[in-house]
Amino acid sequence: MKKAIAVVVVIAVLGTLKIASDGTGKQSVGSNSSSVTSSSSSTSPATAQTPASSAGASSSQSQSSSSSYKDGTYTGSTAATPYGPVQIAVVVTSGRITNINFLQMPSEEENSRVVTGFAEPQLKQKAISAQSANIDFVSGATDTSIGFRSSLQAALDQAAS
Repeated sequence: MKKAIAVVVVIAVLGTLKIASDGTGKQSVGSNSSSVTSSSSSTSPATAQTPASSAGASSSQSQSSSSSYKDGTYTGSTAATPYGPVQIAVVVTSGRITNINFLQMPSEEENSRVVTGFAEPQLKQKAISAQSANIDFVSGATDTSIGFRSSLQAALDQAAS
């Protein structure tokens, strides 16, 4: 129980921090005005904002929603997570992300199926809204979120080139 409380505290702290770059490669840590909100379900905790650099994000991940991609369907690379592989395909129509298909998601264990079940729609909605892979993680599905962002970024890199 103490570990679970410690994890929630760490997620809350990370969610309130924002790492920003001044363009020279130097990073500064500042306070993020968004707060972690609680969820009514004990199995799907709040969504925390996580700095993009913590997941090994590339500079191409900072594309704004005004970015335009080439129309088509692009398959991202398979990202290995501790719970199983994650791979997506992104559909681009009129230069915008219009759909995301989940090709591989963790499903070996019952808990992985549950986590995948609540994470998929949230990840999809966040990416379509953001029009990029630079999205908040789904709390409770951090590893899956990291794999999703990685696969989505690889697909978007194809769509941008």
